Amino acid sequence: MIASAPGKIILFGEHSVVYGRHALVSAINLRCRVEAKKSREFRIISPLGVTSLDFKTHPYLSFAVKRFCELKKIDGVELIVKSEIPIASGLGSSSAVTVATLKALSEEFDFHMSNEEIFEIAKKVELDVQGRGSGIDPFISTFGGSWIFPERRRVDISFDFFVIRLWERSTKLMVEKVAKLREKNFEIVESIFDAIDAIALKAPESGIEDFEELIHINQSLLRAIGVSSAEIDEMISKLEKAGFKAKLTGAGGGGCIFGIYRGKRPEGSFIVKPEREGVRIEDS
Repeated sequence: MIASAPGKIILFGEHSVVYGRHALVSAINLRCRVEAKKSREFRIISPLGVTSLDFKTHPYLSFAVKRFCELKKIDGVELIVKSEIPIASGLGSSSAVTVATLKALSEEFDFHMSNEEIFEIAKKVELDVQGRGSGIDPFISTFGGSWIFPERRRVDISFDFFVIRLWERSTKLMVEKVAKLREKNFEIVESIFDAIDAIALKAPESGIEDFEELIHINQSLLRAIGVSSAEIDEMISKLEKAGFKAKLTGAGGGGCIFGIYRGKRPEGSFIVKPEREGVRIEDS
């Protein structure tokens, strides 16, 4: 059984949403596909390698299988992963592979979980691996569409975006870095989170010019909480001189930066479109 789930792009609200603020997030038209086959052993085949259940090499897949086995005991399964989503890029590859795995397992073993059940398990997997998380990534991979969180208010995003991939980084380490900064400078960081919150709420009703201005402001706030870097700042500065507004998406420290696609795109970028459909079964 083959299932696929979309990646995501956090437009506004990364980090602050973990502390109760709003975020604007959209599924994108890049997908991760997972094929599940009944087996007498556990075997994972992905671009990261071939392993059994391995909580270091394949943490999300392994915890997804572990969580599924708490609901339905299975003797083994072979999982084959193919993904269009860059790994460790901030585009939701981890949640997409988790959600696609759970959907494929559910159908291969005739368990038939609802999307809400898949989301709840995927959220537990996120916590298993990262220690903390907002639940946004697994929600988006499960249900697709564009949303304001935490109230799950569906909105319409009509822009396409250019994305530039930077370098791999650890979401867990960046989340921990922000948590330490917040603990040390509580009132200051909370004020920054409030400003990001206001941006996330204003953005869905903004036209292109205003949306790009919000991108610029939000990037400055991400820099202030330490998730940008000198290299990223320099790259974004060069993009602005060329007429592009851009910001980090995801945990920061690397991953990806994005901006609105207006008919031209920066060198080395690729285009993503909002995706309405969430997890689904694919024709084999």
